[in-house]
Amino acid sequence: MTQRLETRAIVKLKLGKRELNRLKGQDRCSSNADSIRNFLYDLWLFTESDFFTFVGPDSAFGIFGALAGPLLLDNPDPPLKVLARAPAVILFNWSNLLIFDLANQRLPESVEEDRINKPHRPLPSGRWTPTSCRRLLLVSLPAVFIINYLLGPWVQTSLLFTLTWMYNDLGGGDEDFIVRNLIIGFAFGLYNASSLQIAGGPGSRINDTGVIWTSIISLVIFTTMHSQDMKDQAGDRSRGRRTAPIVLGDFAARGTIAIPIAVWSVVCPLFWRAGFEGYVLTVPLGGYIIWRLYADRSFTGDRRSWKLWTLWTASLYFLPTVKQVSSIEFSIG
Repeated sequence: MTQRLETRAIVKLKLGKRELNRLKGQDRCSSNADSIRNFLYDLWLFTESDFFTFVGPDSAFGIFGALAGPLLLDNPDPPLKVLARAPAVILFNWSNLLIFDLANQRLPESVEEDRINKPHRPLPSGRWTPTSCRRLLLVSLPAVFIINYLLGPWVQTSLLFTLTWMYNDLGGGDEDFIVRNLIIGFAFGLYNASSLQIAGGPGSRINDTGVIWTSIISLVIFTTMHSQDMKDQAGDRSRGRRTAPIVLGDFAARGTIAIPIAVWSVVCPLFWRAGFEGYVLTVPLGGYIIWRLYADRSFTGDRRSWKLWTLWTASLYFLPTVKQVSSIEFSIG
């Protein structure tokens, strides 16, 4: 009887240990899953503020441009293949944006600025330290380079790394707003050309019109990019940046945004001879942004105007597609 009881106790003990080990294994799996989720969420927080204002429009440039077919590319793939490459285009833009944001947000002056403008970001919120961010950047640089080598535009990625270094570590982003806009305008040219190349397919090549159009868009960015500075004046002053509203004054800086928006809203449809549809796409939205720049000069208003600016740039990117569709309809008619 005693032996049976001892045997049962041993069995129960073994079963208890197994159950305990099973529960520990579940806890480890759950902990690992939570760690992965938190890490991915942190990556999103690093890029969240710029995703819809940079990744979205730059990806749209490539996809809409490739859908325009021979207007911008030699030997482009058909539309369905172009649309199937949308995730690859987004991955290129997001991965390079991640490198820029890690390099930018790890700097001490950026952390102080983000405490005022964007306190939800990983460093000012205390989720990450500058050291852990630097280490992530060290790992991310070769990883992103390999990803973009596989996607194709590894040369452009190398140049974007160089511009990121110039903007952040060499202080190009804190120089006069003209120097800052020049760096950003050139970077947008690389983002846009690479997006177009990836979307068009490995056998495509950007033609002369594509090069001219990409250059025009870079000029659009160069002359209007400081619209983002209107909402960040408090943080920029704390950092000592020479942005347009700080150097020129708030009212004059708004004029240096409004006038180019008015000009490009007409010039870009004119370049494509897009007809009435092209002007409807760009002029009303551009006019609304110009009105808002002066009608609502609050932080919330400037933030809204900045988001509308990104939508306006995307409307410019759609012009080649509008032209291509209208040309097809005309030939059918």
